Amino acid sequence: PRALGRRALTVALSDLAAMGAAPAWCTATLCAPGSTELEDVLEIQRGLVAAAAEAGCAVAGGDLSDTPGGLVIDVAVGGTAAPGRWLRRGAASPGDAMAVTGCLGAAAAGVAALRLAEFSGLDGIPDNSLSDELLRWVAAFRAPVARLDEGQHLAAAGVRCAGDISDGLVVECARTAAASGCGVELWGDRVPVPEGLREQFPDEWRGFALAGGEDFELVFCAPPDTVSGLAGAWPAELAPLHVVGRMTEGAGVVLLDRENGSPPHARSRHWR
Repeated sequence: PRALGRRALTVALSDLAAMGAAPAWCTATLCAPGSTELEDVLEIQRGLVAAAAEAGCAVAGGDLSDTPGGLVIDVAVGGTAAPGRWLRRGAASPGDAMAVTGCLGAAAAGVAALRLAEFSGLDGIPDNSLSDELLRWVAAFRAPVARLDEGQHLAAAGVRCAGDISDGLVVECARTAAASGCGVELWGDRVPVPEGLREQFPDEWRGFALAGGEDFELVFCAPPDTVSGLAGAWPAELAPLHVVGRMTEGAGVVLLDRENGSPPHARSRHWR
Protein backbone atom coordinates (compact mmCIF):
# COMPACT_ATOMS: atom_id res chain seq x y z
CA PRO A 1 0.00 0.00 0.00
CA ARG A 2 2.82 2.44 0.75
CA ALA A 3 4.30 1.87 -2.70
CA LEU A 4 0.84 2.40 -4.21
CA GLY A 5 0.48 5.78 -2.50
CA ARG A 6 3.92 6.86 -3.65
CA ARG A 7 3.22 5.75 -7.21
CA ALA A 8 -0.15 7.51 -7.35
CA LEU A 9 1.51 10.86 -6.70
CA THR A 10 4.56 10.19 -8.86
CA VAL A 11 2.57 9.50 -12.01
CA ALA A 12 0.61 12.72 -11.47
CA LEU A 13 3.83 14.69 -10.94
CA SER A 14 5.07 13.32 -14.25
CA ASP A 15 2.50 15.53 -16.00
CA LEU A 16 4.11 18.57 -14.36
CA ALA A 17 7.54 17.32 -15.41
CA ALA A 18 6.28 17.11 -18.99
CA MET A 19 5.43 20.82 -18.85
CA GLY A 20 8.70 21.90 -17.23
CA ALA A 21 6.83 22.94 -14.09
CA ALA A 22 7.87 22.83 -10.45
CA PRO A 23 5.39 21.12 -8.08
CA ALA A 24 3.52 23.36 -5.66
CA TRP A 25 0.55 21.41 -4.24
CA CYS A 26 -1.54 18.29 -4.59
CA THR A 27 -4.86 16.91 -3.42
CA ALA A 28 -5.65 13.24 -2.94
CA THR A 29 -8.98 11.47 -2.75
CA LEU A 30 -9.35 7.84 -1.66
CA CYS A 31 -12.50 5.82 -2.31
CA ALA A 32 -12.52 2.35 -0.76
CA PRO A 33 -14.96 -0.32 0.45
CA GLY A 34 -15.81 -0.27 4.15
CA SER A 35 -13.98 -3.58 4.53
CA THR A 36 -10.62 -1.99 3.69
CA GLU A 37 -8.03 -2.35 6.46
CA LEU A 38 -7.31 0.96 8.19
CA GLU A 39 -3.58 0.24 8.20
CA ASP A 40 -3.63 -0.16 4.42
CA VAL A 41 -5.26 3.27 4.07
CA LEU A 42 -2.68 4.81 6.40
CA GLU A 43 0.14 3.18 4.45
CA ILE A 44 -1.19 4.64 1.19
CA GLN A 45 -1.23 8.04 2.88
CA ARG A 46 2.31 7.60 4.22
CA GLY A 47 3.64 6.71 0.80
CA LEU A 48 1.94 9.64 -0.88
CA VAL A 49 3.03 12.12 1.80
CA ALA A 50 6.63 10.90 1.67
CA ALA A 51 6.74 11.30 -2.11
CA ALA A 52 5.18 14.77 -1.80
CA ALA A 53 7.78 15.85 0.75
CA GLU A 54 10.62 14.68 -1.49
CA ALA A 55 9.19 16.64 -4.44
CA GLY A 56 8.51 19.80 -2.41
CA CYS A 57 4.80 19.41 -3.05
CA ALA A 58 2.37 20.45 -0.31
CA VAL A 59 -0.55 18.10 0.35
CA ALA A 60 -3.32 20.69 0.35
CA GLY A 61 -6.24 18.39 1.10
CA GLY A 62 -8.50 15.76 -0.38
CA ASP A 63 -11.36 13.48 0.59
CA LEU A 64 -12.26 10.01 1.79
CA SER A 65 -15.31 8.10 0.60
CA ASP A 66 -16.90 4.70 0.96
CA THR A 67 -17.53 2.86 -2.29
CA PRO A 68 -19.08 -0.52 -3.11
CA GLY A 69 -16.53 -1.02 -5.87
CA GLY A 70 -12.76 -1.32 -5.91
CA LEU A 71 -10.12 0.98 -4.51
CA VAL A 72 -9.87 4.39 -6.25
CA ILE A 73 -7.04 6.88 -5.68
CA ASP A 74 -7.45 10.23 -7.41
CA VAL A 75 -4.54 12.68 -7.26
CA ALA A 76 -4.50 16.22 -8.67
CA VAL A 77 -1.31 18.29 -8.79
CA GLY A 78 -0.55 21.93 -9.49
CA GLY A 79 2.73 23.66 -10.14
CA THR A 80 4.44 26.77 -11.45
CA ALA A 81 6.46 27.64 -14.54
CA ALA A 82 8.10 30.83 -15.72
CA PRO A 83 5.90 32.80 -18.14
CA GLY A 84 6.39 31.54 -21.68
CA ARG A 85 8.71 28.73 -20.60
CA TRP A 86 6.28 25.86 -20.20
CA LEU A 87 6.47 22.79 -22.42
CA ARG A 88 3.55 21.62 -24.56
CA ARG A 89 2.95 18.92 -27.15
CA GLY A 90 1.94 21.20 -30.00
CA ALA A 91 5.20 23.14 -30.39
CA ALA A 92 7.26 20.88 -32.69
CA SER A 93 8.20 21.67 -36.31
CA PRO A 94 9.37 19.55 -39.24
CA GLY A 95 13.13 19.06 -38.99
CA ASP A 96 13.18 19.03 -35.19
CA ALA A 97 15.00 16.19 -33.51
CA MET A 98 12.91 13.96 -31.26
CA ALA A 99 14.65 12.79 -28.09
CA VAL A 100 13.87 11.01 -24.83
CA THR A 101 15.28 10.94 -21.34
CA GLY A 102 16.49 7.72 -19.74
CA CYS A 103 15.64 4.25 -21.05
CA LEU A 104 12.40 2.64 -22.16
CA GLY A 105 10.77 -0.74 -21.64
CA ALA A 106 11.64 -1.54 -18.02
CA ALA A 107 8.13 -1.00 -16.65
CA ALA A 108 6.54 -3.22 -19.29
CA ALA A 109 9.11 -5.89 -18.46
CA GLY A 110 8.08 -5.57 -14.81
CA VAL A 111 4.43 -6.16 -15.69
CA ALA A 112 5.48 -9.19 -17.74
CA ALA A 113 7.45 -10.53 -14.77
CA LEU A 114 4.46 -10.12 -12.45
CA ARG A 115 2.19 -11.86 -14.95
CA LEU A 116 4.69 -14.69 -15.25
CA ALA A 117 4.61 -15.15 -11.49
CA GLU A 118 0.80 -14.95 -11.44
CA PHE A 119 0.44 -17.54 -14.20
CA SER A 120 2.85 -19.77 -12.28
CA GLY A 121 0.31 -19.92 -9.47
CA LEU A 122 2.34 -18.00 -6.88
CA ASP A 123 0.01 -16.84 -4.12
CA GLY A 124 0.24 -13.06 -3.79
CA ILE A 125 3.31 -13.01 -6.05
CA PRO A 126 5.89 -12.71 -3.24
CA ASP A 127 9.09 -10.91 -4.13
CA ASN A 128 11.18 -13.91 -3.14
CA SER A 129 9.52 -15.90 -5.91
CA LEU A 130 11.24 -13.80 -8.59
CA SER A 131 14.87 -13.70 -9.63
CA ASP A 132 16.97 -10.62 -8.94
CA GLU A 133 16.86 -9.75 -12.63
CA LEU A 134 13.07 -9.89 -12.78
CA LEU A 135 12.79 -7.94 -9.53
CA ARG A 136 14.71 -5.11 -11.17
CA TRP A 137 11.98 -4.77 -13.80
CA VAL A 138 9.20 -5.09 -11.21
CA ALA A 139 10.79 -2.26 -9.24
CA ALA A 140 10.82 -0.09 -12.38
CA PHE A 141 7.05 -0.56 -12.68
CA ARG A 142 6.23 -0.17 -8.99
CA ALA A 143 8.42 2.85 -8.31
CA PRO A 144 8.63 5.16 -11.35
CA VAL A 145 10.45 8.49 -11.18
CA ALA A 146 8.91 11.77 -12.30
CA ARG A 147 11.55 13.61 -14.35
CA LEU A 148 10.86 16.97 -12.71
CA ASP A 149 14.43 18.27 -12.79
CA GLU A 150 14.85 17.16 -16.40
CA GLY A 151 11.67 18.93 -17.47
CA GLN A 152 12.66 22.17 -15.78
CA HIS A 153 16.13 21.96 -17.30
CA LEU A 154 14.67 21.51 -20.78
CA ALA A 155 12.34 24.47 -20.31
CA ALA A 156 15.15 26.70 -19.04
CA ALA A 157 17.27 25.73 -22.06
CA GLY A 158 14.65 26.92 -24.52
CA VAL A 159 12.89 23.66 -25.40
CA ARG A 160 9.17 24.24 -25.89
CA CYS A 161 7.76 20.85 -26.94
CA ALA A 162 7.56 17.84 -24.63
CA GLY A 163 5.36 15.17 -23.10
CA ASP A 164 5.77 12.23 -20.75
CA ILE A 165 5.79 8.60 -21.84
CA SER A 166 2.89 7.04 -20.00
CA ASP A 167 1.25 5.15 -22.89
CA GLY A 168 4.31 4.06 -24.85
CA LEU A 169 6.75 5.88 -27.13
CA VAL A 170 4.82 5.34 -30.38
CA VAL A 171 1.57 6.63 -28.90
CA GLU A 172 3.24 9.67 -27.34
CA CYS A 173 5.04 10.48 -30.60
CA ALA A 174 1.75 10.24 -32.48
CA ARG A 175 0.15 12.67 -30.03
CA THR A 176 3.01 15.13 -30.39
CA ALA A 177 2.91 14.90 -34.17
CA ALA A 178 -0.86 15.39 -34.31
CA ALA A 179 -0.78 18.34 -31.90
CA SER A 180 2.05 19.95 -33.89
CA GLY A 181 0.53 19.32 -37.32
CA CYS A 182 3.41 17.25 -38.66
CA GLY A 183 4.72 13.68 -38.84
CA VAL A 184 7.51 11.83 -37.08
CA GLU A 185 10.12 9.20 -37.92
CA LEU A 186 11.31 6.84 -35.18
CA TRP A 187 14.67 5.10 -35.60
CA GLY A 188 14.66 1.67 -34.01
CA ASP A 189 18.40 1.41 -33.41
CA ARG A 190 18.35 4.64 -31.39
CA VAL A 191 15.61 3.70 -28.90
CA PRO A 192 17.41 3.27 -25.54
CA VAL A 193 16.68 0.22 -23.40
CA PRO A 194 18.14 -0.68 -20.00
CA GLU A 195 21.02 -3.11 -19.73
CA GLY A 196 19.90 -6.73 -19.68
CA LEU A 197 16.46 -6.17 -21.22
CA ARG A 198 17.37 -7.68 -24.59
CA GLU A 199 18.83 -10.78 -22.95
CA GLN A 200 15.98 -11.27 -20.47
CA PHE A 201 13.21 -10.73 -23.05
CA PRO A 202 14.74 -11.52 -26.47
CA ASP A 203 11.41 -11.62 -28.31
CA GLU A 204 9.56 -8.87 -26.45
CA TRP A 205 12.03 -6.12 -25.65
CA ARG A 206 11.35 -4.00 -28.75
CA GLY A 207 7.63 -4.05 -28.10
CA PHE A 208 8.24 -3.14 -24.45
CA ALA A 209 10.39 -0.16 -25.45
CA LEU A 210 8.13 1.13 -28.23
CA ALA A 211 4.67 0.43 -26.86
CA GLY A 212 4.92 -0.83 -23.28
CA GLY A 213 4.26 2.48 -21.53
CA GLU A 214 4.44 3.37 -17.83
CA ASP A 215 8.10 4.48 -18.11
CA PHE A 216 7.27 8.14 -17.37
CA GLU A 217 10.36 9.34 -19.18
CA LEU A 218 10.11 12.58 -21.16
CA VAL A 219 9.95 12.82 -24.95
CA PHE A 220 10.76 16.22 -26.43
CA CYS A 221 11.40 17.98 -29.73
CA ALA A 222 13.79 20.81 -30.59
CA PRO A 223 16.06 21.86 -33.46
CA PRO A 224 19.00 19.43 -33.85
CA ASP A 225 21.58 22.06 -32.84
CA THR A 226 19.62 22.75 -29.65
CA VAL A 227 19.49 19.07 -28.76
CA SER A 228 23.21 18.64 -29.49
CA GLY A 229 24.02 21.59 -27.27
CA LEU A 230 21.83 20.23 -24.51
CA ALA A 231 23.47 16.81 -24.67
CA GLY A 232 26.94 18.35 -24.47
CA ALA A 233 26.13 20.33 -21.32
CA TRP A 234 23.60 17.99 -19.74
CA PRO A 235 24.16 17.54 -15.96
CA ALA A 236 25.46 14.07 -15.10
CA GLU A 237 22.92 13.62 -12.30
CA LEU A 238 19.97 13.86 -14.70
CA ALA A 239 18.62 11.03 -16.84
CA PRO A 240 20.64 10.95 -20.09
CA LEU A 241 19.30 12.20 -23.41
CA HIS A 242 18.89 10.05 -26.52
CA VAL A 243 17.81 11.21 -30.00
CA VAL A 244 15.30 8.65 -31.31
CA GLY A 245 13.97 10.28 -34.48
CA ARG A 246 12.90 13.49 -36.15
CA MET A 247 9.79 15.45 -37.00
CA THR A 248 8.76 15.46 -40.67
CA GLU A 249 6.30 16.98 -43.08
CA GLY A 250 3.03 15.07 -43.30
CA ALA A 251 1.29 13.18 -40.51
CA GLY A 252 1.52 10.05 -38.40
CA VAL A 253 4.41 7.91 -37.17
CA VAL A 254 6.82 6.04 -39.45
CA LEU A 255 9.01 3.32 -37.89
CA LEU A 256 12.42 2.82 -39.50
CA ASP A 257 15.16 0.44 -38.45
CA ARG A 258 17.65 3.34 -38.47
CA GLU A 259 18.04 6.91 -39.72
CA ASN A 260 17.34 6.92 -43.46
CA GLY A 261 16.66 3.20 -43.16
CA SER A 262 13.79 0.89 -44.03
CA PRO A 263 10.58 -0.09 -42.28
CA PRO A 264 11.64 -2.71 -39.73
CA HIS A 265 9.25 -5.43 -40.88
CA ALA A 266 11.15 -5.52 -44.17
CA ARG A 267 14.45 -6.24 -42.45
CA SER A 268 13.87 -8.01 -39.15
CA ARG A 269 11.38 -10.55 -37.93
CA HIS A 270 11.79 -9.26 -34.37
CA TRP A 271 9.83 -6.05 -34.93
CA ARG A 272 6.16 -6.38 -34.07
